[in-house]
Amino acid sequence: MKKLFLAAFMIVLAISVKNAFGQTEPEQDSIQELELARALLSDMQVSLDSLDSNLLVPIEQLADSLIELNLFAEAHEYLDRAIQIVRADDGLYTEYQRPLLVKKIENYIDLDDWDNVRENLDHLSWLYITKSRRINENLVEDLLVLSRIHLRAFTEDVSLFEGYHLKQSARTRGMALAVARAIWGETDVRLAPMIYDQLRQLHLQTAALWHGGPASSTLRQDALNGGRNWSGLLEYAPSVGNWNSRFDVNLNYYFLGLGLFDELHGIYAEEEAQNLEGLAMANLYLADWHILYDMPAQAKETYRLAYDGLLTAGVEAALLGELFSQPMIIPESQFYATAGGALAAKQNRMVALGDKNSQNYLTFSEWSSVLPNVQSPINEDEQDLDPDYALFSFSLGEIGAVLPLDVPRSIKSVSMIEQAQVLNHSIEPPPAELLLLEKLNSLTFRPKLVGGTPQQFDGRLKYQIAD
Repeated sequence: MKKLFLAAFMIVLAISVKNAFGQTEPEQDSIQELELARALLSDMQVSLDSLDSNLLVPIEQLADSLIELNLFAEAHEYLDRAIQIVRADDGLYTEYQRPLLVKKIENYIDLDDWDNVRENLDHLSWLYITKSRRINENLVEDLLVLSRIHLRAFTEDVSLFEGYHLKQSARTRGMALAVARAIWGETDVRLAPMIYDQLRQLHLQTAALWHGGPASSTLRQDALNGGRNWSGLLEYAPSVGNWNSRFDVNLNYYFLGLGLFDELHGIYAEEEAQNLEGLAMANLYLADWHILYDMPAQAKETYRLAYDGLLTAGVEAALLGELFSQPMIIPESQFYATAGGALAAKQNRMVALGDKNSQNYLTFSEWSSVLPNVQSPINEDEQDLDPDYALFSFSLGEIGAVLPLDVPRSIKSVSMIEQAQVLNHSIEPPPAELLLLEKLNSLTFRPKLVGGTPQQFDGRLKYQIAD
């Protein structure tokens, strides 16, 4: 028995050390871990019943070792067995099976078995909605994980189900926000990043709406039911033969976003010592929202309001000058409640090519070729570390006037690129230059600001292209 406990301890220790230091062990070490996990399970099965809960840890560790070596089919068998043990030990609808179901779904994704991915996603969603015994922070994170899986599936599942995955991602993200409000209160600062992620979800749906294809059709066929439901978003109920115009659906998303910004403002306005910097940063992102939805007059006014608010909050003018010295591709990947945090993130994204005196490049990492103008809403660290890229020089115009309604949405009226040139790229075989310029023209920018006023800008950008 001591031998078994020692083996189990060594497995847990090896995995914990590797995770703690973020290291990827050589394949030989992974094979040794697999052999050790097999031996441990084999020894324990001699004296234990096949459904004994003491087998859960070694079975799951064996499944993890198999996944690490890309042995997904065999891993599936052990994950199924682990779920059976949990159900036999704790009941059919136990919450303890949820992490195993998530791992099972991710394994199905690795197997490229999307029919089973969707089936298990629906089952997991049903468990969250109808069988949750406790409303707590774990449920919030579980729902966010489910939402992120749907976003991954949006780019990897067959295109017919793009709309399904978008709607389910929005639904589960809205549920997570509702649960968070219930346990933390309506003005807890922990809600701020969740609200901003919900705004990015709306923008993602807007991008899909104008991109066309199955997702756009799904979004246009859904009809507003006209109320604010418990998830905090307007639900879209299927309606037979009812196709809303893209403009109408786009406008609905815009106003839904304004409602979320009201909630974001309320968080910083209700603090015991009112957070003036947080309020001003919320206004900065609100101005970006106006830009994204072609509301130039509102954007100009709100940028100036944000700038003045940051000065009033005590942020130094020199820091603001550096923060707004160059445009930003919007929407930003996350919400920053301080100007210093936003500046640090901006500096991390800049790249310098050539000698030390060369001009810095803005950067943009394409999430998926399905939506080329969207940054990853899941985890930027999971993106290709060495993608193809294109280098551009471009001139960004000032904020313009509102476009007539009959002008295509792809023609932007705000922060519009007036001139652009492809400087270099790493793509083989070389694509037509026009195709690369179309990618650049699909981006939307927060303009350069001087004293809160938008300015023209000439600069360069490195566009990293998704596989």
